[in-house]
Amino acid sequence: MRRPKFRGFSKVINSWHYGHGWFEIDYTEEYLLEKGIEKQAMLYTEAYPIECELKSMGEYTGLKDKHGTEIFEGDIIYWEINNGVGIESYTAVVKWSENLVKEGWNQTYKWLVGYTGNYYRGSYDELSTPAAYNDELQVIGNIYENPELLEGTA
Repeated sequence: MRRPKFRGFSKVINSWHYGHGWFEIDYTEEYLLEKGIEKQAMLYTEAYPIECELKSMGEYTGLKDKHGTEIFEGDIIYWEINNGVGIESYTAVVKWSENLVKEGWNQTYKWLVGYTGNYYRGSYDELSTPAAYNDELQVIGNIYENPELLEGTA
């Protein structure tokens, strides 16, 4: 069994960090306002714990794209398939089903993709669907650093 792997972005150091455990830091709203920061998480790296932006935290899915890039929760992925009539392209965000209670996926505990473009916008599928096209699948960004990739793709 593989050891869980997580990543988080530290604004203090302005870089991504990787570790094997994390927790949300329980700062008061007053402290966050005073410091001008958003909610934070403590990521345990191999060397030391580091404070990261909570909204940047993501778990490794165990999959890699066609370039060997590890795919994490919050990554934006892209792939194309030839449907026999032409080329269809897809863009989606990697999500963990347990975090999608209102969408009805909370009892499945699976890696999902939330489609952001074309006809399927707003719908979900299991990550295994695009992973079947692994020779085409590529990470093109993430929701933390590249939110613009999610805009205007209807």
